[in-house]
Amino acid sequence: MRRWTVVGAYVTLVAWSSACEGGTADDQRHSAPLPTQDSLATAREIHASVSGDMATGAPAYSFRGLSAGMTRARVEMHAHPPGPSSEATCHQSPPPAPANELSCAYDVVLGPDSAHVGLAVQYGAPLARGERVARTVAVTRELPLDVDGVRLARALADIFEAQTALLDKRDASYGRHQAQVRMGTVNGTRKNYVDLSVMPRGSRELLTVKLSRP
Repeated sequence: MRRWTVVGAYVTLVAWSSACEGGTADDQRHSAPLPTQDSLATAREIHASVSGDMATGAPAYSFRGLSAGMTRARVEMHAHPPGPSSEATCHQSPPPAPANELSCAYDVVLGPDSAHVGLAVQYGAPLARGERVARTVAVTRELPLDVDGVRLARALADIFEAQTALLDKRDASYGRHQAQVRMGTVNGTRKNYVDLSVMPRGSRELLTVKLSRP
C-alpha cells in the first residue's frame, strides 16, 4: 500500500504542480508547471517505471519489474524481445568479476507500456541446481521527447527510498538535462544499490537505472 501511495503522490505532483519552489535556477525549472501533455507523459513514465513485480526482501529495489537477486529465468520471463530475430548476447564476465559469472545483453520491450530498452545483466556463478542469479541489472531507456528526465529522476529516487526498509546513503545532483543519484544500503551483509542517471543524447534524454547486490 505504501508503494502506491508514493507513486500516486508523484503522479499528482508532476501532472498538477502549479508553483515554483526556492532553490537554484535548475531546481526552479524542474518544479515549475509543465505543459499538460508533457506532465502527463512524465507521470505515465513514473507509473510504468515502478509497475510490475516488487523485489523480495529488504533492502531491495525494483524498476520495471526487475531487481538484482532475480533468477535468470525470471529476468527473461519479464524481458520480451521486440522481434523473433532478437536474441540475448552472453559471454563469460571478464576480470575482475569472479570466475564463472555471465554477462548478458538484451534488446527488449519492458513494462506495461512496452517500452523499448537495453538490458545488461551480470549473473553470478551457477548455484547447486545450475540456476544463475542476477548480481547487477542495468536498464537503459531513451526517454520520449515529452518526458522530463530530471523530474523522473527526482520521483524515482523518492520512490526507491520508500521501497526499502534500510537506507544508509543517498547522494543526488540535478542539472538542466541531467541527473545523478546513488543510493542504497552500504552496511551489513545485504548490500543493495541503485545508480540512476539521466544524460542528454542528441535531442533526447537517456535514462540508466542500475540495480546491484553482492
